[in-house]
Amino acid sequence: MALPSLNAIRAFEAAARLQSFKDAAEELRLTPSAVSRHIRSLENALGVALFERGFRQVQLTEKAAPYARRLTVAFDAIRDSTEEISANGPQKRRGPKRVTLSINATFMNLWLADRLPKFRAAYPACELEVSIHDDRGKGGNQRADLRILFAPDDVDDPRLVPLISLIVLPVCAPSLTKGKAALRKPSDLASHRLLHENTMAWWEEWIHGVGVKGVDPRTGAIFHDPSLAIREAVNGGGVALGDNIMVEDLLARGLLVTPFPIRRKIPSCYALAVRPGAASLVGVKQFRQWLLAEIARHKQAMNLD
Repeated sequence: MALPSLNAIRAFEAAARLQSFKDAAEELRLTPSAVSRHIRSLENALGVALFERGFRQVQLTEKAAPYARRLTVAFDAIRDSTEEISANGPQKRRGPKRVTLSINATFMNLWLADRLPKFRAAYPACELEVSIHDDRGKGGNQRADLRILFAPDDVDDPRLVPLISLIVLPVCAPSLTKGKAALRKPSDLASHRLLHENTMAWWEEWIHGVGVKGVDPRTGAIFHDPSLAIREAVNGGGVALGDNIMVEDLLARGLLVTPFPIRRKIPSCYALAVRPGAASLVGVKQFRQWLLAEIARHKQAMNLD
């Protein structure tokens, strides 16, 4: 059969990958109705239904799923080949090397952002395009060259390179370690407000694991943004459980302290995913090498193995 419209194929691939006609339209700079028309024309050309359409959502049909995956691989190959050949053109015709990053929000806001000036100084010709996703990897740029993800410590995925395993430790403002109600030992938590990140389960597990008696983990405030829980701790609002990435810089600056030297490993890590075909790009190599060096410095600063 004759090849269907490439515009229609491109619209289908984006909608399938993003699971949204609206998001595909934003990526392709089209209207949602234009994306819908392209996909209808492709379905007519193929004689196959590609999506099951419901109220405010679309879902790939069983037959369309493998087609979508192969198209994504094909478009990635086209993109990579185009970038590689353009890198050999005259400098004046080439834009700056641009690396797209999709990063876990906590990793970015509490650790990476303040280190990016060092990357800029080391590689001034490499520009970054940064987007943020949540702990489940949703949002951000799903086709970014590099993605930093919050993942299980025992993740078994050849596409992911573990960066650093995580420990958690209680942290608070220095003021809470002074005075009559000073925090000196775990049982003193009973007299202080607990700050929870998303769920009370983290504090519950920590208290149970340490064997603290008389401390109720179901008290205190819950923040559904980890950065806000840490900010509340900095402001003297209570005691938070922070991981090593979240608290390194604040401990170094004296804005937070560890009231007692108890660390507990958690079964989670940060991992790096490289988009298929992007590993050979100069900017990707530069950022990956720089990031691994910064992680090594972090491990040393936090006395991690």
